[in-house]
Amino acid sequence: MTYIVNSSSTSARCFSGASLAQIARRMTPVERAVLAADIIDGKVVLQGLTAKSVAHLVGTNQSYMFAALRATPVQRAAILAGTRPLMPARARSMPTVIDWAEVDTGKIVEAIKLIGIDRALEAAIAVEAEHAGT
Repeated sequence: MTYIVNSSSTSARCFSGASLAQIARRMTPVERAVLAADIIDGKVVLQGLTAKSVAHLVGTNQSYMFAALRATPVQRAAILAGTRPLMPARARSMPTVIDWAEVDTGKIVEAIKLIGIDRALEAAIAVEAEHAGT
């Protein structure tokens, strides 16, 4: 294989993710399997990986990974212990209350055009039926 610099098993060969991809692209499946085994054994070391490739390798999304990177070692331990969330909960906005008496008729017409006349009529019938039942 061409990725070994010398035959000494004591020194590890280092690759970046991009160079590894270029080398592996030209290898046979058997050579790639041996390369993977050498990576696992530590004979080949991966360095300079991008955040995207590391996230892909470990199976996480980049947002979680960057949140973990911003945490201190103490905070990371608390996250793993379950006493601190990895990411703070998003603030939920309150739904907007609409004063329908103030809404212009043109806006209602536009809304019905977006909804569709059939759905608007179904809603009107449901309101009428509900109103008649009380």
